[in-house]
Amino acid sequence: MRAMGARTALTPADLLTLPRSPAGEHYELSEGELITVGNAGARHERLKQRIAKLLTAYSIEHPVGEVFCGTQFTLSESTARIPDVAFVLNAKLERFPDDDSAIPFAPDVAIEIISDSEAAADSEEKTQQYLAAGVAEVWQIYPRLRLVRVRQFSSTLDLRGDQVIESATLPDFRAAVNAILGGPYPPIRRTSTRR
Repeated sequence: MRAMGARTALTPADLLTLPRSPAGEHYELSEGELITVGNAGARHERLKQRIAKLLTAYSIEHPVGEVFCGTQFTLSESTARIPDVAFVLNAKLERFPDDDSAIPFAPDVAIEIISDSEAAADSEEKTQQYLAAGVAEVWQIYPRLRLVRVRQFSSTLDLRGDQVIESATLPDFRAAVNAILGGPYPPIRRTSTRR
C-alpha cells in the first residue's frame, strides 16, 4: 500500500539513514519516488513466517544460498525494494557487504504477499522492477485467492491447491501451494479463568 509518493534525489543507501515513522512503517524507493509502506497484518506476517521456514528448511538441506525477510535490496540507482521474503544464491553472497550498508544487488527469488489493500498496478510495477533487475523468479502470494503466481522474465504460472511449486532457481525445491498457504487460520479462542 502506498501512503506517500514524492520524487526525491535519494539513493537506496540513503533509505537506511531515514528515521522510522512513528507508526513504524518502512520506506522503499521506486524509480526515485519515496514510498512509505504500511505495516502488515497478522495473516500476512504469519504467512511470511511460514514461507521463511519452508525456505530455511530447504536451505539447510540444500545449502545453495540464504533466506532474508524484510530486507532492503538495491534494484537500480533509483530503486530499492523490500520483499517479504527473499532468497539469495551463494554466488551473490560472496559480494554481500560486511557492514550495514545497502545490499547492492537484487535477490535471486523475491516473494511478495499481496494484501487485499494493495493496488494491482503497484504490485505489477514492483514485479517488473524485480525482473528488470535480474531477479530470476518473483512469487506473488495471494492469500485470499489461495493462489501463488510464479513470474519469470518471459513466463507466468498460476498455481493453486495441491499444485506444486518447482523452482528453476532453487534446485530440488518443491512445495505444494496448500503447504505454503496452510489451512484457514483458526479463530483465537479465549479461555476464562473465572468459574
